[in-house]
Amino acid sequence: MKSPSLTITPLVAVIAWIVALIVDPGDLRSVSVLLIGLSLLSMATVAVVGMVLSGGRWTWRLAHVVGAACLVVAAIRPIDAFWYVALGLSATSFVALFLPGVTDRIRKRPSVSGPPSRSVVTPLVLLAVPFLIGVTAVEGRPWAMIVVGCTSLLSAFLYARVVPGGLLAVRILWPVVAVGLAPFLGVAGGTVSALLGVGVAILAWHPSVKVAFYPPVETGSAYSIPPELTPQEILDAAQIDDRGKRQ
Repeated sequence: MKSPSLTITPLVAVIAWIVALIVDPGDLRSVSVLLIGLSLLSMATVAVVGMVLSGGRWTWRLAHVVGAACLVVAAIRPIDAFWYVALGLSATSFVALFLPGVTDRIRKRPSVSGPPSRSVVTPLVLLAVPFLIGVTAVEGRPWAMIVVGCTSLLSAFLYARVVPGGLLAVRILWPVVAVGLAPFLGVAGGTVSALLGVGVAILAWHPSVKVAFYPPVETGSAYSIPPELTPQEILDAAQIDDRGKRQ
C-alpha cells in the first residue's frame, strides 16, 4: 500500500499559510483572511482526499491551483519568518506533486465511468470563490463578502453531495446572489463576483451537469430460471440442488 505522506503536502502548505495570515494579515481585513482560509482549506482537502482515494487527474490539477493560490498569498502578505516557512512548504508541495509517490496514484487516462467535466468544474469553481472575493474585494462590505463566499461553499457542497436543491443552488440561487451583491463588493470585487456568477450559471445549465446530479435510471426485469436449466457451478455456489432446494 502506498503511503499518502507526499500527497498531503498541499494541505500542510495551506495550513502554514493560514497560520501566517492569522499572525500577520498585512493589509488584508479579517473577513478576507477568513474567506481565503476557508477557500484554501476546502480546495486543498478536496485535492488531497481525491488524490488518495480516487486518483483522478482533476485532483492533481486542483493541487496545482492550490499551489498557485498560495503564491498569491505570498505576494500580498508581509515577509517574515512565517512567510519563509510557508513558502518552503509550498515549494516542497510543488516538487512532491511530480514525485512517483504522488504521480503513481494518478490515473494516466480519464475514467470511462467518471462524471462529466462540467459537473466537476462547477463545484471546484465555487470552492475558489471565497479566495477570489477575499483577495479582490478590498473595499467591499464585510457582510456581502461573507454571504457571497460562504453561500458558494454551501452550493458546492449541496451539489457535490447530491442534496435536494443542490442543482437549483448552482444554477440559479448562487449566481443571483453573486450578481445581486456585486455592487456591495467594490469595483474589483464586484466585477469578479458578477463574472463568477455568470460563469457558474453558464457551466451549471449545461445538460451534463443535470445528468450528473440526476443520473438516468434504467428499469430492468428479473426472470426466474428453472433449477434444471441452471449451470451446476452456480447451483453449487448457491448451495442449491437441481430441485431448487437448499443442500
